[in-house]
Amino acid sequence: MAAGGSPYAQFSSATPTNFGFIYPPFAALLARPLALLTDKQALSMWLVVSLLTTCVAAYLVARTALPATWPRLELALLGALAFGPAAYNYWHGQINGLIFLLLAVAYWAYVDGRQTTTGVVLGLAAGIKVAPIVLIVLLVRRRWWRGSAAMFATVAATVLVGVLVLGAGPTHTFISTVLPALSRTTGWLYNQSIAGVIARLADHSVLVVQATPLWLTALCWIAGALILGMVVWVTRPGERPTAERGAEFGLGIVAMLLAGSVAWYAHFTALIIPLAAAAGLVASRGRRAERALLTGTALAVVVFALVSPFGIGELAMPSLISVSRTPLWWPLLQLASLPGLAALWLAVRLRASLAVDSSSET
Repeated sequence: MAAGGSPYAQFSSATPTNFGFIYPPFAALLARPLALLTDKQALSMWLVVSLLTTCVAAYLVARTALPATWPRLELALLGALAFGPAAYNYWHGQINGLIFLLLAVAYWAYVDGRQTTTGVVLGLAAGIKVAPIVLIVLLVRRRWWRGSAAMFATVAATVLVGVLVLGAGPTHTFISTVLPALSRTTGWLYNQSIAGVIARLADHSVLVVQATPLWLTALCWIAGALILGMVVWVTRPGERPTAERGAEFGLGIVAMLLAGSVAWYAHFTALIIPLAAAAGLVASRGRRAERALLTGTALAVVVFALVSPFGIGELAMPSLISVSRTPLWWPLLQLASLPGLAALWLAVRLRASLAVDSSSET
């Protein structure tokens, strides 16, 4: 793009893990200033940006979700530096730190009742990485019409800026080629969306790309819709305690991660938001009342922060290929779904906790 070409010049849909540039054109514009630097300078600057955005986002989430008597700064730094998906980003170099910061600002605005700010920030996040667009269900379900309009207007503005600056070609390529490739069901081990979990159950498109049968596509879409349905079910308009409102948004984040076709391990940096929101809800209601939610939260922390990094460190393609020829392959393959299943259980527990409050008030 810096040389006047399309950001998708090197895009390929041949494999599930090596796509090339996969973001909307607006994201390419944000990264454009890095081309003014040398490769080493650009890498160093990107690492600094990723680290700062993640730390600031984690602190904002901790300040919003956790009681003032807790060591919020220390917990935020622990999450930003030691939580598996966040730390993975510093090595892998994805844009998740910036997305996490935008989601953290939206989380604060949502809890604080600032619907226009929430809509604008979520729209900006969706203009950079499409997945946050599903969080519109929170605004609509809460009847935040001004916030919903602000979100749609912001997304439209990012598309317009991309077209005006880069021309219509890159936007057309993104819509016609990139999005369909990203929507393909893949069971590759790092994909922790519900579609990835289902694909691994069918041993589909794990080590090689395979055409997705219609029944598998339908099953993945139904599962994703059911997860989004949990958010719709427990989100409601009107006044609600701060901790419960934060849990609504946290459940929306988990649904955002699980409901799409692809959610790589590094994307779960945003899981810090529902983990903190769940901790805040437990603190407000008491551990005895929210024992199941506390257990689900602890399970997600253990799986993502301890088990998954160990598993990733042990992965090697030659060993995977050799195991794939043995009867142990399918049971071992299901172990790769532990992060996605832990996130799903956290979503179920958040939904149950919020549903109890809704039913008690009606």
